[in-house]
Amino acid sequence: MDDSQVLLQTITLAISAGILMQVLAEKVRLPSIVFLMIAGLLLGPEGFGLIEPKVLGPGLEVLVSLAVALILFEGGLSLDFNEFKSVNKSVRNMLSLGLVITILGSSMAAHFVMGLDWYMSALFGSFMSITGLTVINPILRRVRVKRDLATILRSEGILSNPLGAFIAVGVLEVILASSEQTWLDFSYTLIWKVVVGLAFGFVMGWVLGKLLKKRYIGDDLKNLVVLAWVFATFYLSNLIEPNTGILAVVITGFAVQKEKIPQLNTLKRFKGQLSILFISILFILISANLEFDHLKEVGLKGLIVVALVTLVVRPIAIFLSNHGLLSFKDKLFVSWIGPKGIVSASVASLFSLILIKRSFDDAMLVEALVFMTIMLTVTIQGLSARRAADLCDALIEDGAIAIIGANALGRTLGTAFKEIGKEVILIDSNSEHCRISEEDGLETVYGNCLDPNILEQANLSKVTLLIATSANSEINFLVCQMAKDIYQIPEVYPAIDIPEKGVQHQLVDQIGGNLAYAKPVDIQEWKDAVELDKVKIVDILLDSDKGGYMKDFQLDNADIDWIPLILKRKNGYFFVHADQQWSKGDILIYLSK
Repeated sequence: MDDSQVLLQTITLAISAGILMQVLAEKVRLPSIVFLMIAGLLLGPEGFGLIEPKVLGPGLEVLVSLAVALILFEGGLSLDFNEFKSVNKSVRNMLSLGLVITILGSSMAAHFVMGLDWYMSALFGSFMSITGLTVINPILRRVRVKRDLATILRSEGILSNPLGAFIAVGVLEVILASSEQTWLDFSYTLIWKVVVGLAFGFVMGWVLGKLLKKRYIGDDLKNLVVLAWVFATFYLSNLIEPNTGILAVVITGFAVQKEKIPQLNTLKRFKGQLSILFISILFILISANLEFDHLKEVGLKGLIVVALVTLVVRPIAIFLSNHGLLSFKDKLFVSWIGPKGIVSASVASLFSLILIKRSFDDAMLVEALVFMTIMLTVTIQGLSARRAADLCDALIEDGAIAIIGANALGRTLGTAFKEIGKEVILIDSNSEHCRISEEDGLETVYGNCLDPNILEQANLSKVTLLIATSANSEINFLVCQMAKDIYQIPEVYPAIDIPEKGVQHQLVDQIGGNLAYAKPVDIQEWKDAVELDKVKIVDILLDSDKGGYMKDFQLDNADIDWIPLILKRKNGYFFVHADQQWSKGDILIYLSK
């Protein structure tokens, strides 16, 4: 085949295999990076020879650069320091003292075990300071851990990507610097790069944010304009000052999300999908570009380095940076979950391509060592995360519960869940309802539940069950549909008034939801009854041998006006919906007039 055919085959297979591996990873609920790496190695020149990354020539370096830019921009877009408030000391210490310990410890391991010179060892150390957010997120979706621990791990993943990548840029500058350059000159150059990256990124992000906020760009073109803007920011920043684009795109993403633009969540989803596409193609190509000889050369010494980094260096970094902040078991769990990911691989591959051109042959060993670290940490930590969380008492089976409607009925339901130890978030556009809800000690978000920005503020990513109990059946249905489509919340329960006049049961079934309270309910009537103190909460033991569905359940006293709330069993508490099954020994908690 001629080069054009080889190039077409390489790109086509990289895209197809990459997406196929993403689907496979989703099915088995493991981080996709392992499958992408294996596929790349098998399809590359060292395997079946179907993918030839070298046919891209300089294009491979360009593709890697653009992918890194997009991934880091998405990271900046996800930066929300309000979420970090409860654990800001832990995150701050981990990204300062912990980062220094990680870089120094990893560098020493690479130098003394692998025999790399100090420059290359420091480069490896900087790569090890970057944890893999694209790996941590799938782990935390599969293994639900305590909120603070999940926030710490996500925060470290988001913030360590740009910080570690920029430190790696500094080390690269040292390696490439001429022997005549003094440390004073180098320090001045590095500070100037930081200033350029920060300033240019902020200006580009501020301008983009204003354009999007003022709706100067149509919705059909908005996402594409943002994509072009990110690539332009990365290119122009590097043009002004080499190797500043990495920092600039992160700051651009952060500046955009600070503008609180309309439909920010839609933009995030689009960028997330693009990142998945780029990651899929990129990881297939850079894995295929690896040579088995370099992996063999890393060999046993590489395994020792990985063991030292994960079992010695990271625990020391976590325990010292969280002294007095986390319990022993919490620190142990955070120490164990520190996988490396796509940013480490991308930056390592990009810098390897740059250094090889300058005859730094050890760069190939550093790249191979990084890939070995990624494969081992992702596989071992991904498979053992649930067991580790269980042993460290970090595991929680349930996520938070979101209740749409902070009216009297919603507050009653929220209080009931809170009293049995559930994390509850209420959302309402009525300021008086929100005020009373907060006075009752319930976490409350004021705003329109159909506004994606309000749902972002409510942090629905941590929610596993949503109950829509506003007085408007249509709103209840729509917010449940959004929760399913956008946030993939597994359980959604809209309250419906009179189905014949509005939302039908069939529509609820179509979105994968179920009828709240197991039957149509006049929310306004019950809200008024609760406010007038005309209701009481009752619990009864269900002792019938038959059991059945809650939609068919009737109280012995047919004259009582009631709605079921919660079903208590030996293995937990469950919100009552139409298809909820009950059996002998269950305790039903209900509201009656």
